[in-house]
Amino acid sequence: MNMRNKLLIIFIMIGLVPVLFFAAFFFQQSKSAFEDELGKYTLEISKQVGGRLDAFVQEMERVSNIIRFNPDVQTVLYEWTEERTAPSIYAERNVRSLFENIGNFRDDFKGIFLVTDRGLLVYNGTGEVAKLNYNFSESPWYQAVKEQTSFRLNTAHPQNYVKGEEVVTFSVRLTDNREFKTKGTLLIDFTPHTILSMSENIQLGKSGHVWMMTPEGEPVVSSQQLPDWLDDEELLRKVQQEPSGFFHFEYAGVQMLAGFYTSSETGWKIIGSVPFEELAYGLYRIRTFIVVLAVGALIVIIFLATALSRMFTKPLKVMERRMVEVGKGNFETSLPVMARDEIGRLSISFNRMIAELHRMNHEVFQSQLREYQQQIHLKNTEMRALQAQINPHFLYNTLNTIACIAEVYDRDEIAEVSHSLSRMLQYSITGGLTATVEEELNHLQAYMSIVNVRFPMKLDLKLQVDPEIKRMRFMKLVFQPIVENAVNHGFAGIDQGHIVVEARLDGDTASFAFMDDGIGMTEQKLLSVQERLRAKEMDTDTNTEVNHIGLRNVYHRLYMLYGDQFSMNIWSKPQQGTKIEIRIEGGAADAKDVNRG
Repeated sequence: MNMRNKLLIIFIMIGLVPVLFFAAFFFQQSKSAFEDELGKYTLEISKQVGGRLDAFVQEMERVSNIIRFNPDVQTVLYEWTEERTAPSIYAERNVRSLFENIGNFRDDFKGIFLVTDRGLLVYNGTGEVAKLNYNFSESPWYQAVKEQTSFRLNTAHPQNYVKGEEVVTFSVRLTDNREFKTKGTLLIDFTPHTILSMSENIQLGKSGHVWMMTPEGEPVVSSQQLPDWLDDEELLRKVQQEPSGFFHFEYAGVQMLAGFYTSSETGWKIIGSVPFEELAYGLYRIRTFIVVLAVGALIVIIFLATALSRMFTKPLKVMERRMVEVGKGNFETSLPVMARDEIGRLSISFNRMIAELHRMNHEVFQSQLREYQQQIHLKNTEMRALQAQINPHFLYNTLNTIACIAEVYDRDEIAEVSHSLSRMLQYSITGGLTATVEEELNHLQAYMSIVNVRFPMKLDLKLQVDPEIKRMRFMKLVFQPIVENAVNHGFAGIDQGHIVVEARLDGDTASFAFMDDGIGMTEQKLLSVQERLRAKEMDTDTNTEVNHIGLRNVYHRLYMLYGDQFSMNIWSKPQQGTKIEIRIEGGAADAKDVNRG
């Protein structure tokens, strides 16, 4: 990533991150505040319905107290027997009149009933006749009423003792104050609409509702279904365990808000729930405002960041282009100084540096050129000196051999030796420093033909050469000096010998091995040969028996040509022969300065 993009990203991050952070923080705080306020609003709605319910129960308690302490009611409880007396009949008539007077004040009354434990039924209904012989004790709801000593508002149930319509009953047990015994029950029935009307006029969003639920989780009025989300046991427990509160939840992919309140008079749960989005329209307006603000801030930040990054990077781009030109060798370029700030001072320093580099480059080039010319001259001189050590020595011995043969035998071998010698001389004095491996092998065979004339039936040469290596370029006059070293030093006192030459490719490495089965060398002599082989300076002593000039000559020439790619190893044991291996890493054709000299 270039500097301009880095600066652009940094400026955007510096400007945008705080804006996004504060926008998200402000929205989150606003959302939390809205959720709390809306939750409290939903809870307050539930409290209002609960307050209406409690007020209704308290009103019924006052009505019930008027009835339960009425003297005629007390007379009915005390005097009633199977043989009815005049006072009890008179009291029943008065109680019925009391019930009629009370019922006239409310349209939603479905009847007031006094049920004694002995079976008497005194009532005032709405024109319907009650069943005087109805057995209340068989109804589970009535059994629960008898077990309750205080006031009780019962959930909706069928009015089976009249016509069977659904009613909601307010009940209380009646006590005979003369004997202090509970002898009956007061039932005040009214329509379920009385309960439903307490929440029907409550507006909770567009689709919100308020429900009443018993502590056991059942609806108070069977015609009113509880919300589906109460089927979730966890949500139901949350409502049942706390007396009041509010909470947020997700149901069927919709965010919901619920508030609940427990009636202090009945223990019923008043629950209000509404989709959160129906009440949070103000929150969504704030969110839209924050998004618009963030987008506008982003546009401004990007514009300013682009301008600032361009202002900082434009001089650097110019400097970069000038440095590329300098890297290509153009020292005539310079930077325009457009300001006196840090970048301007850097441009001045750059121009000075280019001028100094131009001067130093010229001086270094001239110095390197002179040094390189001297090295080439030195290497060529050394190479010719090393190569010249081989030819006179062998040529001297060969000419003596030709002379002896000519004098003693007068045979055709003279022609063969002369022919082989001419080929060797031609190979040595023509061409550059390198030849193909095949040409080097031909030179070696010419040498061995002369050797076999000098020592008939004594030495056998065997070549094991990979076909693909024959065309590889390799240094001249390497094989013949190594084999000559074996001929001169490896077969003293032996009538028959064998020499094997191998040439192969091991991957990218050219490998050449020279093996003989001659007298070999002791470990001490082998170490001496290896030390002299790697000595930096050639000995001036011409005693080849001691110094192995031919082998050292080959080693130094190969090292000068191939450098660290070249390695030579020697193995030898007395009476077991000697092996010399030459390896050129990367192939012999990768020689340094192959065509020099």
